[in-house]
Amino acid sequence: MRKVGQPLPDPSGLLMASKKIAQGLLPEQDLLSEEVFFQAVEHCPVAISITDLKANILYANRMFTQVTGYAMEEVIGKNESILSNHTTPRLAYQALWGRLAQQKPWAGMLLNRRKDGSLYLAELTVAPVINDKGETVNYLGMHRDCTEIHQLEQRVLNQKAMIEAVINAAPE
Repeated sequence: MRKVGQPLPDPSGLLMASKKIAQGLLPEQDLLSEEVFFQAVEHCPVAISITDLKANILYANRMFTQVTGYAMEEVIGKNESILSNHTTPRLAYQALWGRLAQQKPWAGMLLNRRKDGSLYLAELTVAPVINDKGETVNYLGMHRDCTEIHQLEQRVLNQKAMIEAVINAAPE
């Protein structure tokens, strides 16, 4: 958690904006809008990470820490693959990187591993961050743990199949 007065642990540019305000080069309301943006991302109920083009983590929000069990300091500079369970088919990653190469977002589900080794089903969206020149400069990853929802869906499907089997086996 960032405390007031501490440097930003993310690439948002708030520190640079503060210096520009101090030099009289930027109106103070611009800093406020960057701080509001930072707080919105930091308190978002979805795990968010920003990576470089090689998927090395530059920033992770609070929910990322809650979902994965990794503190922000532990993941900065590490590759997103630290979350991998190493069971995802290569084809899934090829599809992901193929979409990103086209500057399009990818969405899907991956089985991830928390710091403590426990597994969770991640509903994931990865989107390219594109600069004014049309170049991809970062990737934005957003995911949530949907393990419980998936388990409930499976139970409903199992119960439905069981009910259908009983009905089909009953005499007419």
